[in-house]
Amino acid sequence: MGTINCGNMNATNATITNNLNAENLALTNGRLDLPVWTTGTRPSSPVVGTAGYNSSSDMEKIEYWTGAEWLGVGETSYLDGVTNGLVLWLDPNRQNGYNGNVVTDHSSTIGDVNIKNRSNDWSITTESGTGLICIYNGSNRTSSAGINIPMNNGWNKQTATIDMWIRPTGDYTGGHGWFNNSDGRSYTNNSNWFWWGTWSNSNNHYARWGNSSTCCNDLSFGSFQSYYPLNTWMHLVLAWNTTQGRATLYKNGSQTHSKTNIPTNVTSSNPTNTGQIFNGHSRGDNMQFKGWCSQYRIYNRELSAGEVLTNYDTYKAAHNL
Repeated sequence: MGTINCGNMNATNATITNNLNAENLALTNGRLDLPVWTTGTRPSSPVVGTAGYNSSSDMEKIEYWTGAEWLGVGETSYLDGVTNGLVLWLDPNRQNGYNGNVVTDHSSTIGDVNIKNRSNDWSITTESGTGLICIYNGSNRTSSAGINIPMNNGWNKQTATIDMWIRPTGDYTGGHGWFNNSDGRSYTNNSNWFWWGTWSNSNNHYARWGNSSTCCNDLSFGSFQSYYPLNTWMHLVLAWNTTQGRATLYKNGSQTHSKTNIPTNVTSSNPTNTGQIFNGHSRGDNMQFKGWCSQYRIYNRELSAGEVLTNYDTYKAAHNL
């Protein structure tokens, strides 16, 4: 491809019009950055080519403006999806997504997470079906279920969204939590707590809000095994707003369940400064999520149905859906 036209930008001979010169181009941190132009229209789809690049590594993949954000040379992950309000963004596939056992928080808000800070079962492993780098656990039971994350930065339980891509490989016994905010020991006896996961004792999937006066307020449904099949990639999202008493559950971009009477008296405070992802249900069963997680996000706001669908559409091809 000899010519790349972007509005009034012509790169046939490395000459850029509209008062932009070739020396304005800069390759920084693996990304080709172009100055913002004042006229013309940005292209709505990627422009990929190898013209003008001499090394074999440069010729592997060059992606320019996509209409949303930049992808770096050789970055095999995917676009950003919805980023407004992100306070935790774990994705080992992104550039600099992890270092050893520490997964980068790309939101730079809650903070990076050491996946072995609570149980040594977790690892960073490539899932063969998709080639995605994942947070992985191969054991259901452990003496210390879950992965600790700090809870004193960025968000509270009044209004939030949890968005994750998982492929469960365990069995259905016990309680498999995907997020918990309590003392990490007794998930149903703290004031102002929150838990989300599946619990085989009642054959239900739960999102549970609790405080000293209401105890257990659930967004729940039965027959969760058909909703939560093993060895299958799925996009699960829970969005809620306690000030309006509303919670909504999504699977693969579509709303499946909602509730309009969750507690409205949940406060912004947290029982401790620590939350857990992929924890169990109670200290008695010592269960944790077993399987793969390619991406885990927490937002400090309630995503709309359209935004949930955007995130699903952005990443579904990477998960072979």
